[in-house]
Amino acid sequence: MSVRQATEDDAETIERVRYETWQATYRGLMPDALLDRMTPNVGARRERLRAQPPDHSCFVAEAGGAVVGFAFGGPERAKDPDYRGEVYAIYVLPAFQGRGLGRALIRECARELGQRGITSLLIWVLRENEIGRRFYERLGGRAVREKPLEGIPGAEGQVEVGYGWADTTRLR
Repeated sequence: MSVRQATEDDAETIERVRYETWQATYRGLMPDALLDRMTPNVGARRERLRAQPPDHSCFVAEAGGAVVGFAFGGPERAKDPDYRGEVYAIYVLPAFQGRGLGRALIRECARELGQRGITSLLIWVLRENEIGRRFYERLGGRAVREKPLEGIPGAEGQVEVGYGWADTTRLR
């Protein structure tokens, strides 16, 4: 198992991981109609990887030569006064969870941010996602913020919890 910088060629597998993980993780937590109409969007993902700002990073986790997880990170998007970095998304296929890949992906995001002088971090997770919340707590994150989930039609009323690390030294 390994973690490496993502390339445009990873767009299809990143989208497959995103789709499969959403279906497994959010069924019963998010409206079924939202999950049922979800589809992988490889073209949009490829364009996002191609046009990724230089201060953003995307890493993929591989097992047996196949991409089984990914994470995107960069500067915190809402200009939070306490947390300058953010992991925007992290997903690992359910069959590969519990093997240290999520930890390795977050470590790479924290290292990349640390090289830019950003040593605090925020990650948002759906409030009802107990597995995700326990994972961040095991990594030393503390629940520090809450906000409505935005930008996902059909998910109105959902709430996200922000987990923060004031100092990412232990993550790195």
